[in-house]
Amino acid sequence: MKLSRRQVLRGLGGATVALPLLPSLLSGDEAKAASPGALRRFIALRSEHGAVLGSNMFPADSVLTDTQNYAGYSVRRGDLVVDTAGAKPMLCPALSAAGLTQGLAAKMNVLRGLDLSFYIAHHSGGSLGNYGDSTDNKREYRPTCDQVLAWSPKFYADLSTILMRSVVAGDKGMSWGYTNPQDPQNSAVTQLHAEDSSLKLFGQIYKDPGNPTQQRPPVIDRVLEDYKRLRNGNRRLSARDKLRLDDHIARLDEIDRRLKVQVSCSSITTPTKDSASLYGDTFFRDVPKHIEYWQLLNDVIVAALACNTSRIVTLRAGDMWDGGAAGWFSDTTLEWHQEVAHKSHQPDRQALMLAAQQRFFEHVFLDLASKLDAVLDVNGTLLDSCLMFWTQESGSYTHDPIELPVVTAGGACDWLKTGNYADYRNMNLVAHDGNGDPANEVTHCGLLYNQWLGTAMQAMGLAPADYESVPNGGYGLHFMATETWYAGYQKYSPAVVSAAGEPLPFLKA
Repeated sequence: MKLSRRQVLRGLGGATVALPLLPSLLSGDEAKAASPGALRRFIALRSEHGAVLGSNMFPADSVLTDTQNYAGYSVRRGDLVVDTAGAKPMLCPALSAAGLTQGLAAKMNVLRGLDLSFYIAHHSGGSLGNYGDSTDNKREYRPTCDQVLAWSPKFYADLSTILMRSVVAGDKGMSWGYTNPQDPQNSAVTQLHAEDSSLKLFGQIYKDPGNPTQQRPPVIDRVLEDYKRLRNGNRRLSARDKLRLDDHIARLDEIDRRLKVQVSCSSITTPTKDSASLYGDTFFRDVPKHIEYWQLLNDVIVAALACNTSRIVTLRAGDMWDGGAAGWFSDTTLEWHQEVAHKSHQPDRQALMLAAQQRFFEHVFLDLASKLDAVLDVNGTLLDSCLMFWTQESGSYTHDPIELPVVTAGGACDWLKTGNYADYRNMNLVAHDGNGDPANEVTHCGLLYNQWLGTAMQAMGLAPADYESVPNGGYGLHFMATETWYAGYQKYSPAVVSAAGEPLPFLKA
């Protein structure tokens, strides 16, 4: 079954084409209620919490054989070497998988010592540079870095095959963008919908090319005259509602652009099973169903990148389905949020969290990387053109963004060096000293996570001036903790802050 042009129009038409509700035109009470030859690809994955001890999440310190003076202290690196002596090949307990080979490890990086310099707690967009949506200390809302790429003419110099500027997938979203990306100065920043149905997602990234000689008037023409008459001729229309109209017409313009895309991907077939069909009473504690769910989404993501109908993907895997009671990649009957994540340094709870994050690495991250590595591209494989990375909501302490783990795959068309375990911690600067912690976990402050996001943006072909909110700031605004109890309080030096606009050490090819 293929999607015809008529089906695409039906899906995008109807209520979508109609003019939006405009509160200022309602009665008073109602209104108050209302590189040449090479294409780079960006993929970001995020799992919730984190809370995996450093000894489980990262390779051993003994592999860190090289040092470099940077930002006033020594940073270290070593080669990623797969240990095949155990039940599964591994770089460390969390990064173990049946399909992990030395060849794949040579295309990966593991990064340690990347921090947010302030307390953020639970959040949706902080992993991609929007620190506004958090349960504590809300900050200014900014678009996430994937959405800056999605609307950058440097990244998308040619949109002729692009059906979706960005794919936002998973059971939760972490992408935020302007309501009208073509007018950012007058637009609010809102969270983008995350698609959890692999079949619906497939319908958005692939369509039947149809009859190339068929001509039709643009969708926007259906409402353009109404728009002009209302926008320019109604004195009751408020400035806010004029912006709503402008946002709406811009969205219609983007839909019209997508309908004109010509796709030629004869090898792509419609999937026969939908990830959403796996939902049910038993889903939340059924590990095999969790694995199948994400791998069905992965298959569609690979199709989109192989067809070049999108080159940006964000995927966020939540662990709070079923009201937070259910296990995430786990069959435990314990309430996951409070009883596992918030007590994760107790030995039995650490085992549960470690197993869940390991399964995400094996069955989501490495599954996607392996599938991309099996598709040939201009200069190698699809994976070679990607910057794909996985991070977690927090570091080894729940809610605490110190030592955020970052695992990458792909070299972004040889912009990145790969095969590295890079440790950016300042070993002379203790964050958590482990006192009172069941695991005696000691953490150290390092470089700013903003610097990693800025490195990723440069790897995608953007210059700092294209994305920086502050000069030499990496991606995302800078905030320093004001809470004296925070483990990173006053521990980020001017040298560390001023380095945030540079590519991270050891990574630039």
